Amino acid sequence: MYILVIKQLAVMALIVLSGFIFATIFKVQENEQKFISKMLLYFINPFLVFSSFNMEFNPEKLKYLLFTIIVSFIIHFLVIFISIVLIRLKNQDEHDYKIIDRLAVTFTNCGFVGIPLIRGVFGNEGVFYLMGYLIVFNVLLWTYGYYQMCGKTNIKKILTNPNIIAVALGLIVYVCPFTLPELISRPVDYIGDMNTPLAMILVGILFADFRLSKKYIIRLLRVCSIRLILVSVINLLLIMFVYYISARFNIINDLQILKLMLFVVYICSMCPCATSIPSLSCIFNKDAQYASLIVCLTSLLCIVSIPLFVALAEKIIDLISVVF
Repeated sequence: MYILVIKQLAVMALIVLSGFIFATIFKVQENEQKFISKMLLYFINPFLVFSSFNMEFNPEKLKYLLFTIIVSFIIHFLVIFISIVLIRLKNQDEHDYKIIDRLAVTFTNCGFVGIPLIRGVFGNEGVFYLMGYLIVFNVLLWTYGYYQMCGKTNIKKILTNPNIIAVALGLIVYVCPFTLPELISRPVDYIGDMNTPLAMILVGILFADFRLSKKYIIRLLRVCSIRLILVSVINLLLIMFVYYISARFNIINDLQILKLMLFVVYICSMCPCATSIPSLSCIFNKDAQYASLIVCLTSLLCIVSIPLFVALAEKIIDLISVVF
């Protein structure tokens, strides 16, 4: 599986490179970056999410989706706890930076990077289970994340988020005794298929603006180490524990499906920092440039970290599987 991950990351990296070259030549402006980001987040992503539910109903799959939601909640709460313990808000001079650090550690780019990566490795079935992680991400981003930024929550942002709406509509279609006619499904698929290339082009455009400031270096290295190494190690232990318990007590009978679901969630949890963090930083007058640097640096380093931890997880799961 880690070889598939490396191949998919290599494909995505080439698209990122093309976006970087384009942005370097044509000097893509910040307002143009925001337009592409909004189109991906609020238009293309929801179509991809919705299309992943267009399949024949299977009650077992619905049970599996609920399983991924529960595991995703556990992972997010664990990472939130880690970020609170390691990143204390004592110094008022650094308060805004530490808020960004906390959110950068907690929330991953499970949409722009996670969806293309999971789809490339596991196909549409993997994207279906990824929806569990995406639901948890959106709920906690607009409650915990929003609260960290401004001291209040925004339930309306959750209920009106196009990705959450797409999940709700997708579930309705999924439980219906029919699939969508081709006249509707093909346009939906076409729009959803734009996700991977456009998301990677956007990452390349962000890299074109990447300028590593000396005053940020130590802070950036610390946050990246927590996000990509410490969190990956702790989540790996959690995933192994869930795999063992689920297999031991027959919570999920199909070990291949169990392995697939846990790897989908685990890979999502190792993705780089969410692009939503710079956006929120900009809205609430935090240092958006610093937040963007975290996104760029974690996006670069995850090319190495994700395959390494996937390979390690595979070896451990294979050892556990021998028992069963």
